[in-house]
Amino acid sequence: MRIYIETYGCSSSRNDSEIMAGLLSSYQLVDNIEKSDVIIINTCIVKERTENKLISRIRSVQEKYPEKKLIITGCMPEAEPELLRRIAPSASLVSTNKINEIGNVVENTERIEIIGKEKISKACLPKLRKNPVVNIVEICSGCSQSCSYCITKLAKGSLFCYPPEEIVKEIESAYKDGCREFWLTGQDVAAYDYNGITLPHLLKKIIEVDGNYFLRLGMMNPSSVLPILDELIDIYRNEHVFKFLHPPVQSGSDEVLERMNRDYSASAFKEIISKFKKNIPDITIWTDVIVGFPGESNDDFASSLELVRETRPDFVNVSRFGPRPKTKAAAMRQLPVQLRKDRSRVISKLVDEIALERNRKWLNWSGPALVDEYNKQKKNWIARNHAYKPIVISGKTGFGEAVNVKITRAERSLIGSLIKS
Repeated sequence: MRIYIETYGCSSSRNDSEIMAGLLSSYQLVDNIEKSDVIIINTCIVKERTENKLISRIRSVQEKYPEKKLIITGCMPEAEPELLRRIAPSASLVSTNKINEIGNVVENTERIEIIGKEKISKACLPKLRKNPVVNIVEICSGCSQSCSYCITKLAKGSLFCYPPEEIVKEIESAYKDGCREFWLTGQDVAAYDYNGITLPHLLKKIIEVDGNYFLRLGMMNPSSVLPILDELIDIYRNEHVFKFLHPPVQSGSDEVLERMNRDYSASAFKEIISKFKKNIPDITIWTDVIVGFPGESNDDFASSLELVRETRPDFVNVSRFGPRPKTKAAAMRQLPVQLRKDRSRVISKLVDEIALERNRKWLNWSGPALVDEYNKQKKNWIARNHAYKPIVISGKTGFGEAVNVKITRAERSLIGSLIKS
């Protein structure tokens, strides 16, 4: 039986696909949908645009390959099963919390649904990685927040943290397999709390693992960062931790944040960024901003612009608000689509200007970097320095190699050259 897996969404979704591939490794996994007998579409629903793309893709796959078994996994089966039953009546459904049962679904000749918010630890499950040097380590699933716009919690449920010993064991095993970069991921990794073991305590256990490797911490809600801020900054000083921070602020207006039910203020976000930059000056900051949230006034939008100007993040994921079904924000009065587009365009221009400025500060930097990506089309490599900055290099190197580089050009991308030792 030949199986094809198509993946959409975040690093947790990518991790699910790698786990499913590992669980199905006794079958023939193929990269070409035409050559498959079974098609698995691993879905994402965080944005309206992504969901619309998936609806179109699922319909197209059914029409083009009616003879193939279709399995839909990920967030859609749990959050919107009725939609999938309507547009894909013959497809089997498997929720993100049930991927450990994917083998049974593949073997079953009938259409079945395995959905539900049962909590299982995904640490240490078999895995086939797309990238041989990067191991995605989900440390928790679900969320302790109740944001008014978020549909993902309907898919993943409330916060569930994996046992620290299993997380450490997975990292030790993956390191032996050649992995040198570990992405600690979850909806909110700062909320990690396993029987009193919080994220800083978990990180202390992880960095006891011997070897040359880096940890990249995933998205952390500001409200979860604040109680552990000083401990977290101290951990970030460790050589194993990428100087990379991703707290999604979503808005610079406290009024909008309150309607979003985000449980922190814009000033609290600024405090986090200020403290990190003071203690770790070359840290890379990513954040997320939603524009056009229901009720966002001109002043609210101006506050978001001012927050970006003040905190000067390296990268901002700008999203035009789109209502998600079954959320409180979907019932709110929506702003005109054109206004949302205009605001997105304005803030994106500012974000690009700041990103360019931040990149240019790295010009002529030299030092060690980890090679973690290859571009087949351009035939060049990507190496990451201690601040997780991607540096495009050419020359003789390979996945997982520690190289010395010098940044020779700094525009939208950082271009570097290898330094011969």
